[in-house]
Amino acid sequence: MLKKIVTAFTLCSSASLAFAGEHWNLDAGDVSMKYLSMQVSARSAALSGAGVADATRASDVQRNPLAMSSVTEAEAGVNHIIFPEYTADDYTTAYIALPFTAFNYPFTFSAGAEFLGYDGIEGRDEEGFKTADYGAYAWTLQAGLGNRGKAFSWAATARFSQQTIDDESAIALLGDIGGAFRVNRYFAFGATLTNAGYMGDYDGETEHAPMALQAGITGIVPVAELFNLASAWNVHLSADAYRRADMEDPEWRFGGEIDYMETIALRIGYAARPDTEDGVSAGIGFCFGMITFDYAYSPKKAFDGGYHYLTLGLRF
Repeated sequence: MLKKIVTAFTLCSSASLAFAGEHWNLDAGDVSMKYLSMQVSARSAALSGAGVADATRASDVQRNPLAMSSVTEAEAGVNHIIFPEYTADDYTTAYIALPFTAFNYPFTFSAGAEFLGYDGIEGRDEEGFKTADYGAYAWTLQAGLGNRGKAFSWAATARFSQQTIDDESAIALLGDIGGAFRVNRYFAFGATLTNAGYMGDYDGETEHAPMALQAGITGIVPVAELFNLASAWNVHLSADAYRRADMEDPEWRFGGEIDYMETIALRIGYAARPDTEDGVSAGIGFCFGMITFDYAYSPKKAFDGGYHYLTLGLRF
């Protein structure tokens, strides 16, 4: 019992200290490669990014290293984001997660790749006159390792990214770490530090990676047990705090998911963002045999449309 209390206290304390540290106080606009802080999996997007301690899909590994702790079967798949018209080209990522046992301990290896490109951007000179069109591109490769402990889980990921705008490029060598503690089958705590590391200059200007810390708690309500139902219904409720290096105040993220026998799931999320507009999201997920499919939608008033998130995975 003492070990459980100490672990939970350590996770919460480290999160509080990181949020308060002056290393986080960058000005708005001082962070580049912000696409690395976007949600890419449909499940996570449907929950508005909440549930860092409850990543139940392998498709989350590219943004939450703790997703490796839930992988019990090998899985490969793709995440795809469809943006509103006239904002950017579609965004595609691919992932693979492979569970294995070493030294009598269960582990998971993961890898991923992503590409985001946008052609036909209208160029303007310093006086505002139109010049030639140009493009912007970004790609990332990553690999990670995590354990699948029954109570305590840890995970780490290494990432190489490159971003090119017109003929100028910048690279980044980044890492993610995370830890989660499942108090029992009803409660879990978790915290992650993502995109920490080195980022090169861009066009002669110093740039900073979108380093962020997220900490949260998830409660799992066994509806079937409470109401003596024959079928296995569970409700997952998550509340998280998220802070990126260029944010003055943290975001507060809330998500809810109800699943039936881990076969079909309905999800909804809400993010309170002090620096930008608040956001709502919703989605649905299916798992039939070897196939997993998730969909989410998040409206974006500023773009007169919304983001559509699609995930397709194959377990083998």
